[in-house]
Amino acid sequence: MSSPPEPVRKVRADVLKRVDDAWRVRVAGGTWADAAEVAGYSDQDNCRRAVRRVFGELPSPDRVELQAIWRERHERLWRVAYGDVLAGKPGAVVAAVRVAQSALRLDGLDAPTRLSLVDPTQEQIEEFLNDALGPRHTDVEADIFMDAETVEAEVIE
Repeated sequence: MSSPPEPVRKVRADVLKRVDDAWRVRVAGGTWADAAEVAGYSDQDNCRRAVRRVFGELPSPDRVELQAIWRERHERLWRVAYGDVLAGKPGAVVAAVRVAQSALRLDGLDAPTRLSLVDPTQEQIEEFLNDALGPRHTDVEADIFMDAETVEAEVIE
């Protein structure tokens, strides 16, 4: 977790402790309301103002820390959802699937795969071969590719 920056002004030790606590809660992924409660402020607006006044900026939650927090939360939710599925509770399968989808999105494991098929012309093939083989091989003919039969195929994931 990242530490707060140096204060931009002199403040009492008790004030510094409170805004430091608020900063750390916020960076760890807590809301401003959470930060206000932990640091002892009356509301989130006062907490936010105090942090900005002392540090000159507001914290951004640490991405790596947030990912770790959400991985842990997904693990807990998955255990509950899976137990509900085994117990046969109504809606448990839907809930388990949603937890799994959310966990996959967290790390980008649900990103679509893309297959791109290209049908190059004979000139494009010859240009590619000439570029790939270098200057000592010039004017390579690609007739061998033009005589190939069309192959039908199916992509299986």
